[in-house]
Amino acid sequence: MQEKLLRYAFLRLTRELDARFENLLLTGRVAKWYSEVGNEATTVAAGLALQPGDVLCTLHRDLGAILATYLDPARTFPGFGFEREETDLRSEPKDLLYRLACQLLGRHDGFSQGIERSFHYAYQEPAAGLHHVGMISHLGSMIPVAAGCAFGLKQRGTDRVAINFIGDGGTSTGDFHEGLNMAAVWRLPLVLVVENNQYAFSTPTSLQFACESLADRAVGYGIRGVSADGNDPDAMSEVLEEAVLRARLGDGPTLVEARLGRMRGHSEGDDSLKVVPDEELTEYLAADPVPNYGRRLEETGVLRPELRERLDGHIEALVEEALSAALDSELARPETARRSVFAPTPSQEPDPSVAPDGTQSNAETEVVTYVEAIHRALGEELERDPNVVLMGQDIGRFEGAFRVTRGFFERWPDRVLDTPIAESGTLGIAAGAAILGYRPVVEMQFADFVTCGFNQIVNVAAKLYYRWQIPCPLVVRLPAGGGVGAGPFHSQNPEGWFAHAGGLKVVCPATVEDAKGLLQAAIRDPNPVIFCENKFLYRRVKASLPTGAPIPELGRAAVRRQGDDITLVSYGASLWTCLEAAEQLAAEGTEAEVIDLRTLVPLDEETVLASVRRTGRVLVVHEALHTGGFGAEIAARIADAAFAWLDAPVRRLAYPDRPSPYVKKLEAELLPGVDKVVPAARELLTW
Repeated sequence: MQEKLLRYAFLRLTRELDARFENLLLTGRVAKWYSEVGNEATTVAAGLALQPGDVLCTLHRDLGAILATYLDPARTFPGFGFEREETDLRSEPKDLLYRLACQLLGRHDGFSQGIERSFHYAYQEPAAGLHHVGMISHLGSMIPVAAGCAFGLKQRGTDRVAINFIGDGGTSTGDFHEGLNMAAVWRLPLVLVVENNQYAFSTPTSLQFACESLADRAVGYGIRGVSADGNDPDAMSEVLEEAVLRARLGDGPTLVEARLGRMRGHSEGDDSLKVVPDEELTEYLAADPVPNYGRRLEETGVLRPELRERLDGHIEALVEEALSAALDSELARPETARRSVFAPTPSQEPDPSVAPDGTQSNAETEVVTYVEAIHRALGEELERDPNVVLMGQDIGRFEGAFRVTRGFFERWPDRVLDTPIAESGTLGIAAGAAILGYRPVVEMQFADFVTCGFNQIVNVAAKLYYRWQIPCPLVVRLPAGGGVGAGPFHSQNPEGWFAHAGGLKVVCPATVEDAKGLLQAAIRDPNPVIFCENKFLYRRVKASLPTGAPIPELGRAAVRRQGDDITLVSYGASLWTCLEAAEQLAAEGTEAEVIDLRTLVPLDEETVLASVRRTGRVLVVHEALHTGGFGAEIAARIADAAFAWLDAPVRRLAYPDRPSPYVKKLEAELLPGVDKVVPAARELLTW
């Protein structure tokens, strides 16, 4: 009886808050509103099925789940019989309702301080076991992230679960398949709730999928699928509690389809409800779960009229108090817009065996290759930190396309994980695990394949800290670059794409020492890092690598060769081209200074500028395409900050704007080799 009364209380609270924001939209006090009217029976049931330590992942129309997860019933509805013996550690309901109202109004006291709109925010209250992960606008994309949260919960050995929502439209996305398939293969404790209201914005389900029920798709993944009346709080509670229990017992994911009716537009005022025929809309409105459930409880004696009047009045007052305070609250502060996109990096503890000059006493050295240095970095980090997990295609028993992970699976079978061919799903799972404190390292078999997971990197991982102030320690390893005759789909240099995203660190090591040290620094960094490994260097570059070498800092360039006549700026494989060109120029009497950027983001601009101010001439060389390549950024910054010191134009030498040919002789025609660098430098010297 009390369970049903509690469902009604949260249904009514959700509807009251929703209705007030619909009115605020009409009066111009809120810019956008996504109504949940008609979805409350499903979302409230989902929120009430969760326990402390579970993870809630929501979309636009899941206010009921948020309220049922955030709020302690006894303190939210005092005097209505919801008291419990155990202490509830969640914050005061009035404080949470106020912050939620501020969030929805875009005020400073909201969860995102005005950075995020409506329900795109996240909220963590770890001491109370409250973990809420918001959304991005790309529907379906948070399913792999929710699966990643479920992965993290399972990896810890807990019986906690993650619940995620998607609309009928989002089930047509690739991330729906990739996320659900990987959750099924790994038997993750995930409950995916499909809120099927028969229309995706304005597209009816008849134009979205051919199956009779979306729950029928579950069998294709080898998981349980259930379809239920999404307007019935009791039916939805039974289905969701069973799905959550199955997840807790280790029986894997469940796909729950909640059959609903479209009672509001996609967003209020967008006129998308006009596509629903009048007779169909009338039927949906008649099934409205909030008044219908109230009447049902009155008829069965659970909700007496006087009790309903008292409870409804309490809820109205609760919402009024929160909204009034929020409407009078401080507006978003302009300086918030400039908060950091990067989580602060903890300072490294000094190694007592390392001298101030960076040398190490009694350090043993061994000549290793670039690829061996990467292997060692991964092995040492797996050994050092149990939160490090490796994910990628064929990295387990097969040991990776380039054998980087050899020997790891035998030692860490639960942390070196083969994935399906699902770049987006893998990267989303990695991001979800990172939110819960893991440090995933994802290997793309070739850098080119990262395009299949682009959205998860630039819209989920890159923006996460700025939006939520939650670290996302994730490394994406990209075997990049040409020179090996691999053709147009295995030779790209994508670092410029990610440098443009904002919120990603981009690392491009050229030396054996950096391949190891910078990878270790990337893994220890609390931010997403794109780690571009030039596969041409894998077995061509060797060096003596001391054991226990200090971990370098990301964002520091290196002067690889000193000179006063011209500056050559580069990174990755092109560094070695510049060093060879500098030797040729030296034989002609010209001393070129060679700068190795090492990391593109954060960029050590001052080291570059200091060199250019001294030499007065600069040539930027990289293997990525000319147009939009990172060299353009270097050139622009030099022109802006060192123009007065320049004795010649800033020049760039890069790969022409075309794909990479397969035949090595054709590829060599386009690569910025020594035969092109030396003449370009000579021309600048005669300017």
